[in-house]
Amino acid sequence: MPHRCHDVLRRRRPPRGTGVSARGYGPAVLLGVVGGAAAFFTASQPWSRVTVETEGLARDVVSVTGNEALPVVGGLALVALAGMVAVLASRGRVRTAVGVVVTLASAAAAVAVVVGGDAVHEALVASLAESPAMTGDAALQDRFADDASTTAWRWACLVSLLLSTVAGAAVVRWGRSWPSMGRRYDSVGQQRAANVDDDPWKALDRGEDPTV
Repeated sequence: MPHRCHDVLRRRRPPRGTGVSARGYGPAVLLGVVGGAAAFFTASQPWSRVTVETEGLARDVVSVTGNEALPVVGGLALVALAGMVAVLASRGRVRTAVGVVVTLASAAAAVAVVVGGDAVHEALVASLAESPAMTGDAALQDRFADDASTTAWRWACLVSLLLSTVAGAAVVRWGRSWPSMGRRYDSVGQQRAANVDDDPWKALDRGEDPTV
């Protein structure tokens, strides 16, 4: 009987390394939230700018924001940001699905930033047409648009989206092993019951036979 009890106790001990791991949880969520928020903010900043000086007309500085040229970027950045917040309250397959959404939204927005040069150019031409420093000459407007400079905001948005993509991929890869907010709200009774059921030594203290 003592040998049998000893075998049962040894068998019921939880194996090492099987607990919930929070490794990388905080940094990944922080990276995703910062990346998504930064991408959403930088998308609202000027991505292209040109100074217009036409003889006989007032000087004007014309610019176009990322949202004006590529509205999809700001929208996808907001989706990624909301997804990273949702990671905190989700678990299991739902969390993995959220990570997939964050990854795809961030990656798609990043691609749009890289290949969206023509959209930025067209948006700038449209803004030039409304400038008081411009005449109605379409060729002149197009020439000014060609001379426009790309601001650092566009590339800052790209970097932010890449960070958000990495965070989303981390959620997909390791999110299931991370703790969730829901575990904090388990009742004390449930936690105690779980601890009692998993600890045969306490069962012996209560006079119960854990081998039965």
